[in-house]
Amino acid sequence: MRHSSSEKTNGFFVIDKPKGLTSHDVVRVVRRHLKTRRLGHLGTLDPLATGVLPLAVGKATRLVQFLSGGAKIYEGTIYLGYSTDTFDGEGRATSEPIMPVVTSQQLLDIRNQMLGEQLQNPPPYSAKKIAGVRSYELARQGIQMPLISQTISISRFELTQRGTHELDFEIQCSAGSYIRSVAHDIGKTVGCGAHLTRLRRTASGEFSLDLSVTLDLFLSMDAQELSRHLISMNSVLKSLPELKVNEETRARVGHGMEFSVDSGPQTDASGPFRIVSSCGELLGVAELSVPQAAQDGPSSLSPRFHPRVVL
Repeated sequence: MRHSSSEKTNGFFVIDKPKGLTSHDVVRVVRRHLKTRRLGHLGTLDPLATGVLPLAVGKATRLVQFLSGGAKIYEGTIYLGYSTDTFDGEGRATSEPIMPVVTSQQLLDIRNQMLGEQLQNPPPYSAKKIAGVRSYELARQGIQMPLISQTISISRFELTQRGTHELDFEIQCSAGSYIRSVAHDIGKTVGCGAHLTRLRRTASGEFSLDLSVTLDLFLSMDAQELSRHLISMNSVLKSLPELKVNEETRARVGHGMEFSVDSGPQTDASGPFRIVSSCGELLGVAELSVPQAAQDGPSSLSPRFHPRVVL
């Protein structure tokens, strides 16, 4: 993967994002290092946060739409005692300091109440748009606009008290969940206010910390070293059912034409599907296409597929 031929780099890197940088900051310096514009990130991390920041390079940027819904895992620390306007330690206090009094049973009750599907209010300082303007831009101007609650899901949540004021936690939640809001809501439940002081993402969908490299190390690597950390597009989409095609069908796929396969995927899934060549190369992503002849009832026709993304 030489910089002079960066257009040949197609796949994913996982950066262990350092504290203090925005996700866009990371994208900017990595673009410069790889000498490519075709690069984007999956799932924004606040400057306060560290950890898993997946980057899509080259043709992989076209696959982000199939990966954005993966579950996230975080660990971090919540400070009990007062709330802030940003819901984290970077903001201004919005409540008077209170000595928290919380029992182990209360923590267990809070944890149980927050499991499952629920409506969550995003923080005022967030990237959510209101009439085309980022929420944090309005908040900095002192303009308070209500943000629409969104449905999230928390599948695992562990809380451990450390000292009087701090709660360590590990949480697994749906994409789009704000951990700052989780901290703020805990403060309201306990009655003493709270905010997030530390956050580290340990997994994002298919990507985890054991696949990551620090930003400093990444920027020091040459082409050969970087290639060893490049994650293939096919492996990242491994959860999608596979459609293996022959050379003739490969040509149809390349032209964006409908196609069928000799043996369909071993699942009743409706898609999307990975299109893979006979030698295992990812060719694109397809969806089911209902043949006209099959619309009036059962048909012996093989299922037909339409390429949604052709690589």
